[in-house]
Amino acid sequence: MEKKEVSIILVNYKTKDLTRNCINSIVEKTQNLAYDIYVVDNNSQDGTCEMIKSEFPWIKLIENPKNSGFGSANNLAIRQSDAKYVFLLNTDTILVNNAIKILHDFLESNPRVGACGANLYDENMEHVHSYGVFPTVKRQILKTFMLRWFFPKELKAMKDKGLNAENELKAVDYITGADLMIKKSVLDEVGIFDERFFMYFEENEFQFRIRKAGYEIFINPEAKIIHLHDKSPKKREKMYYEYKKSQYLFFRLCYANEKNIFGLKILMILTFLPKIFTHRESISNLIKYIINDKL
Repeated sequence: MEKKEVSIILVNYKTKDLTRNCINSIVEKTQNLAYDIYVVDNNSQDGTCEMIKSEFPWIKLIENPKNSGFGSANNLAIRQSDAKYVFLLNTDTILVNNAIKILHDFLESNPRVGACGANLYDENMEHVHSYGVFPTVKRQILKTFMLRWFFPKELKAMKDKGLNAENELKAVDYITGADLMIKKSVLDEVGIFDERFFMYFEENEFQFRIRKAGYEIFINPEAKIIHLHDKSPKKREKMYYEYKKSQYLFFRLCYANEKNIFGLKILMILTFLPKIFTHRESISNLIKYIINDKL
């Protein structure tokens, strides 16, 4: 059996029609590349598994018995893949061109690049969020205490919306989780997703480790993908809690040590506290989580 160059991993949660459209775009646009596709279904119970088995029987379907979140679901497929690269792709995406081959070839030609991603667009081919800048403790202090206006360089980084409207090939801190190609050798070195994240910030923390290991991460505008964005069903208050919890986890895992953990916890509590009146239960639970968290 021919070994695949790229394993394409789609995590589905109640996005059956989007998943079908995404797969069709992969089949239509991806040429001159040996690939396989994994679909990890996070217990959607919306007919996705039956649709995959009926319409795409060659796809490797993983039926997760629970909704374990983005990173954990990707890990299920990453562990099974024996391809040279893995490409994480949201189900609410449509390939515009031979993007997967373009990203594959870019990583092949650049040994010190550990991961890369495409330019993302909306349905009207307007640029949308494609990459990001890591939050830092300094920037969080400036934001929390409303001091960012006095630090123009930091303010510029904080205001970067990751649109890549200049269509530049450039090194970035991280690629959005909507589309991310990673060398399997890099995964073997730095590890896979930290499953303490349910969703949000898991790709940030994961790529922080890639950067820390000395690899670069690039946005490649030659590869083009439409991202329909935010089409999965969500319980808003639960997602607010998960977002803030993951924000804390990112800072804790990337920046905390035994000497600064107390100060970092105080900073994050002060960051979240102003929302106590609009998100009382979530913020109360977050504060309890932070206080009880052990380094």
